[in-house]
Amino acid sequence: MPIEPPNRRGLGTSSVGVVGAGAWPELGVRGRLYVKRQQAFFCRPAWNAFRRTPTLRREMRFIERTRSLGISVPTVVHYEEGSADRALLILEEVTGVADLQRATEGALPRDRREIFENVGEMLAKLHSARILHGAVYPKHLLVETAAPHRIWLIDFEKARRAPSRSRAAERDLERLLRRAPFMTDADVDVLLSAYEGRLFPLLQRRLEGARQRIRDVQSNR
Repeated sequence: MPIEPPNRRGLGTSSVGVVGAGAWPELGVRGRLYVKRQQAFFCRPAWNAFRRTPTLRREMRFIERTRSLGISVPTVVHYEEGSADRALLILEEVTGVADLQRATEGALPRDRREIFENVGEMLAKLHSARILHGAVYPKHLLVETAAPHRIWLIDFEKARRAPSRSRAAERDLERLLRRAPFMTDADVDVLLSAYEGRLFPLLQRRLEGARQRIRDVQSNR
């Protein structure tokens, strides 16, 4: 069952749907599965700009690279490439979570603070490896409903290796603040304080500028 309209790029298409585990019993997964299909949907990695790479292959690689950092990401159940430039990526559903906005609605102050601290620490860990997620939106940040509210990061279709830690930080943090009008000034301070505690000695000057631009974004919303 598709969960959003197919994305089209030139002659290429990309779609995502969700199915029950019964659709692929041989995979041995009991829960639901997210199925991403692409045809002629390519990217050109910076390290090899002359070679087309299926975007799903890049997504799978960044999921596994992010997992190696100790960040919670969906489990890759299956990946394959076929004829006619087709690619298939199957991911296990993450359960017991809510997206960032729903998780913080009506949350107790201590829980809300813990959630944004966890987001800040997770993003610092991601950016320390120079990984730019490219779509750090509230719907891609899943929060475990039970304390200590672990954060899951999903949808790595736009992920790439950034030229520097500071570039990854600035781009992802600004995107998040643009898409999260429900975040208060206090939420932003908690997130950035947790982030800075992990990474700021390396990025102090650049991220001070990013902090000001984030404030400008908020004031213009």
